Amino acid sequence: MAGATVAMDLTASYYLRLRDDILAGEFAVGSQLLETTLATRYGVSRTPIREALALLEHDGLIERVSRGFRVRAGTAQDVLEAYEARIALEPAAAAAAARRRTDLDLVQLSRLQDRADQAHSAEAWRRLHFEWHEALWQAGHNAIIATTLARIMAQLRIYDQGEPPPSGDYSQSSADHAAILQACRDGDAETARAKMAEHLMRSREDRLDALSAA
Repeated sequence: MAGATVAMDLTASYYLRLRDDILAGEFAVGSQLLETTLATRYGVSRTPIREALALLEHDGLIERVSRGFRVRAGTAQDVLEAYEARIALEPAAAAAAARRRTDLDLVQLSRLQDRADQAHSAEAWRRLHFEWHEALWQAGHNAIIATTLARIMAQLRIYDQGEPPPSGDYSQSSADHAAILQACRDGDAETARAKMAEHLMRSREDRLDALSAA
């Protein structure tokens, strides 16, 4: 039993490490992922790498090819489908956050908002943007919605190696976040829901524009 637990912990560790590296752009979209190469890179046997790759395939971050796997590349249709699911769920998460947020949740969201507004690089802004959304889901205190949204967001992030807007115009997204946060402070669930829906529709168009320009 102890050996099985160690193996599971090792698989989980390399699943998280590979996932983080993929989302951080360490592996370019479309690049091949081989068990042997990854085992050498991370200094581990092929077994936890093989199992981690299977989990990442289930997450939709990679896809199987003739030799191993490759980082999945997104099409416009993929983006539309992901946003259809996200728009169905995330406004509900924002409304739940307005109803259930704690004082600590509000502090966390405010700090992330301030840090994003003061970010000195696109990379930092995108990371903080994602963390803000993740904190909002947590503030809704619905683990199923938060877990599902995290999976959808991860698929979107690999398409452009970051959270939108790829155009670099962050002012509108920051204003959207501020409006959603204020609705959460006010306990106004319907405004939080509506503002999040507007934010996601703008985000969807930005991603589609970026794909069409690529």
